Amino acid sequence: MREKIIEATIAEFAQNGLKFTMSDLAKRLGISKKTIYTVFESKQAVLVAVADCYAADLKSMQVELEADTSLDVVQKLEKLLLALPEKYYDIGLSRIYELAEKYPKPYRHLMKEANHGWELAEKYLQKGMEEGLIRTVSIPVFMAMVKGTVRCFMETSVLYENDLTYEQAKKEMVEILMKGIISR
Repeated sequence: MREKIIEATIAEFAQNGLKFTMSDLAKRLGISKKTIYTVFESKQAVLVAVADCYAADLKSMQVELEADTSLDVVQKLEKLLLALPEKYYDIGLSRIYELAEKYPKPYRHLMKEANHGWELAEKYLQKGMEEGLIRTVSIPVFMAMVKGTVRCFMETSVLYENDLTYEQAKKEMVEILMKGIISR
């Protein structure tokens, strides 16, 4: 039941943003609100569970990426920076800033969980520089740029106001970081 509620929550967020109610969730599932409350004490608790699910899916993607021997270190870095578990595509992450505003506890939890794995990006950067595939750059500066941009996407309405999806914005960010802005 827990997984069904989490899946339904993701679907509700995709359809209504954070404006969905526990009644909407119950209706989608064809169960009573009381049943949901036997599993989760509040909407906030459901949102924390979604963040946990996201983190687990992201970690699984990172483990698969690390084990993939068909990719070089540059390809791995790019895939890692673009990583977004499939079930979170097209759910309206450009409106995730609403979570930061209205539900700070689940948002902080999500950000804490989503920020695991940056060490792997640092490892790929270092290895790429050692192999001569990536020019020498400051790893702390590069990572601050990535983390700061992702935080901006998550905490402000910049994507929503500019009619950009999270996926589009992240792809553009990675392309700029990996290839620069100079026309060749």
